[in-house]
Amino acid sequence: MRSILCPADATPSFDNRLETALALARATGGHLTLQIATPVAEMAVWEPFGGAVLSAGAINAAREADRELGEKLKVRLAPQDVPFDVDLVDVGRIEGLAAAARFADVIVTGLDDPTIEEVSLGVRCPVLAIPEAAPMVTFDGPVMIAWDGGHESANAMRASLPLLHLASHVHVLTVAEKSAEFPASDALCYLSRHGIHAELHEVSPAGTISATIEANARRLGAGLIVMGVYGHSRLRELLLGGVSRDLLDNSSVPLLLAH
Repeated sequence: MRSILCPADATPSFDNRLETALALARATGGHLTLQIATPVAEMAVWEPFGGAVLSAGAINAAREADRELGEKLKVRLAPQDVPFDVDLVDVGRIEGLAAAARFADVIVTGLDDPTIEEVSLGVRCPVLAIPEAAPMVTFDGPVMIAWDGGHESANAMRASLPLLHLASHVHVLTVAEKSAEFPASDALCYLSRHGIHAELHEVSPAGTISATIEANARRLGAGLIVMGVYGHSRLRELLLGGVSRDLLDNSSVPLLLAH
């Protein structure tokens, strides 16, 4: 993962994203791009007789605030041992990430990011999602793959290969209640062809499947869960499958997501 993309803003959780992105860049010898999105189109104000106009004052103020943020980030990152650039774009967060992801290997963001669902489903790039107040600063610990045999979990497994090579142990977890299109043994065979020895764990659900996945990640000491995300509708209640939504809402373990 040599091309790392991270949305930058002034929210308190940004520091966790940044520390994680820097640690990942160090671990992989990668380059970090910090993207600051100024959603110009979202600053429209409606006139009484119909139509929308953009407030020049609001746009200029937002652009200036983002420019100042960019300059502060350049000063902050200059002493770091990671190559980086800061990209300012005049679009919304999702549109900006979708465009930049064409040349990115991974997006680093937070589980508290209000756009995490649409980004993980709509951007064709794996997403490393960090729990609030829990930056991921090491990548040499155990990793767990949540395997259900679907195309999404296979995509997530393939996307995670660079991180699996760094991991001390790789575990593949299947929950008995889920029917797999492709058996977990095929996943282990695929990983072995990439020089990765993985251990298979077949478990019965204890409570919800999402709770079972996270409980087993903690039992195995996994610092990262690799999983596919499901869903097509843009409506919140239909956007994600239940397991994906539960983990995005509640996981205390970082997630590597792919659609």
